[in-house]
Amino acid sequence: MKDPQVLQKIFLFQDLETEELTRLLRFARSCRVAAREVVIHEGEQGDSMYIMCEGEVEITKRLTLALAEDTPKERVMIRLRAEDGVVFGEMALLENDLRSATVTALTDCYLLEIRRNDFLDFINQDQRIGCKILLRLAQNLSRNLRKTNLEVVKLTTALAIALGG
Repeated sequence: MKDPQVLQKIFLFQDLETEELTRLLRFARSCRVAAREVVIHEGEQGDSMYIMCEGEVEITKRLTLALAEDTPKERVMIRLRAEDGVVFGEMALLENDLRSATVTALTDCYLLEIRRNDFLDFINQDQRIGCKILLRLAQNLSRNLRKTNLEVVKLTTALAIALGG
């Protein structure tokens, strides 16, 4: 099911022509993931990004501070559905670092995996395509950073009010 139309609804690839998407799909690896199976483990080394073609996943983060014994150890951050044009793990295309969250399949999923080395080879072969994808990737990461900054301000404000400061 390596259909370029699947990629056209994904923000990272919206500047690419059909032929460019077809070239990108040549090195994408198909993955079937069963419901309740973990796709990405928080804290593990990451080297690939996943494109959701079918299914639904849940992204969770470990809580670093347990306030009480009955406090959950993880928090659900978001649920993602393939029909929304979703990718996850995209930071691994740019850096060799640890995964920032856990991604678990809620339903049976069909994913395409793009490994960092294949991605870097691809964008080096055609720097025009690489520039298009990297610009979109930078925009996406910038948007996520702005959202995170806003959440930090809200949490800091709430904490200051709660502490009477």
